[in-house]
Amino acid sequence: MSSEHQQYSIANQSAAIALYAAAHRLGVIRAFVDGGKTGTTIKRRTGLQDLLRIVESGTADFTDILVYDVSRWGRFPDSDESAHYEFLCKRAGISVHYCAEQFENDNSPASNLLKALKRTMAAEYSREMSVKIFAGQKRLASMGFWQGGPAPFGMMRQIIDQAGTPKGTPAYGEWKSISTDRVVLVPGPPEEVATIRLAYDLYTKRGKTRREIVEILNARKVLRGTTPWNLTKVRCLLIDPVYKGAYAYGKHENKFHTYKTLSPEKWQICKNAFAGIISEKQWTQAHDRVQEEIRPLVDAEMLDGLRKLWKRKGRLNSDIINAAKDIPSIVAYSRHFGGINETYKLIGYPPPRDYSFVRAIRLTRRLRRTICDEICEKVQAIGGSAERLPIAGTLLLNQKVTMKVHVMKGWVRPHLNTIWRLLLGQRLSADIVIIGRLKPPSESILDYFVIPACSEIRGVLTVREKDNDAFLELYRFDDLQPFINTFRRYSLRELA
Repeated sequence: MSSEHQQYSIANQSAAIALYAAAHRLGVIRAFVDGGKTGTTIKRRTGLQDLLRIVESGTADFTDILVYDVSRWGRFPDSDESAHYEFLCKRAGISVHYCAEQFENDNSPASNLLKALKRTMAAEYSREMSVKIFAGQKRLASMGFWQGGPAPFGMMRQIIDQAGTPKGTPAYGEWKSISTDRVVLVPGPPEEVATIRLAYDLYTKRGKTRREIVEILNARKVLRGTTPWNLTKVRCLLIDPVYKGAYAYGKHENKFHTYKTLSPEKWQICKNAFAGIISEKQWTQAHDRVQEEIRPLVDAEMLDGLRKLWKRKGRLNSDIINAAKDIPSIVAYSRHFGGINETYKLIGYPPPRDYSFVRAIRLTRRLRRTICDEICEKVQAIGGSAERLPIAGTLLLNQKVTMKVHVMKGWVRPHLNTIWRLLLGQRLSADIVIIGRLKPPSESILDYFVIPACSEIRGVLTVREKDNDAFLELYRFDDLQPFINTFRRYSLRELA
């Protein structure tokens, strides 16, 4: 249950299920409960996840599943998701009963049609409630009432009644107890208000940079709550409309558990909603300067600025670039152009050192994570278990077998075959070692060597793309599906 109707309280559902069980001469031996959880996603619903895991593993010690009604699987946006979970139970030979429905779940055309309709109605109910709640919150926000969440730094929440009379300021974690009361924001503790005004004055009146403001505030031990300031916190402080008394509602969107930040033109702004700490004029000055500083970087402008710096200083390095006030930092150049060496090449500056190995390391680590994710997903899909261990690239499969993943880059030799060196050492680091071969300049895996510890293969082995020794070819696979299939779990019913 989430918190929608008394009908769906855990106690009421349990009572209805117990009556159904007694009427049908069934004994309830276990309950899977998700209390206070949203039904639009299976995430965080540990009860449903535990049920499905036991069912798919073939270790279930029950023959029937009693569900209050069709919507209790979930009000999923895709109604086929709840049908899928019911099918998993049926496939395992376990019957599903709906205790509060007016039809028998007997797989007849009538019951299947009613279930499909009920699932669609459950999803539509969730969508309708979402639209209604958002419309109500949007209307209240347009009137200047705070719509939940902790108050921004330097502000605090205040409860007011229907007449606008203040009733108190709730502490963190507290909320209003009367539905007709509303919450507004008011200036908070004096020391926090003074910090906000100081930051704005440093930025707009004294021309300090955001980095200098961070250093000044932290040097004075003026913290934001219990944490020191950083560039992101200062930037958010300088552009938040709440400090001029405006309420910007709808900055973010979270539909169907997909969270994204919306652009400012999509925000709903209620001017003069609260008592401002900063004047409209000073806030606009700070906002415009921040927008100019963080405007999207243009390739031509970035490279032209770097050329001018090179001409002015006669050379380039990270210290010179970071110290320059008229161009981005070296981190920005590296991220924008794929590395500082690539940036130097674009302006004709001779790179002082070859950093291509750094890119190769990042690539192999990314591919290793991708391989591990794929193995976990596919092993779990066939009923097995897979979990990550603290050591990078290491997995525990079916709670018994350890597996280590490596990615090896090939050595391209002019006019000769590409070779790879499989670094196995004198003792394998896991029960099974998987080595994916990467053939430059491709950024995808060519094939895999799957080497178990019992093979007794050790040391450093040099292999070619083709025509390797026969004993090595036994362990080479074009993909990992045959390896993954060995971790499938079968129920006793399937084996019988």
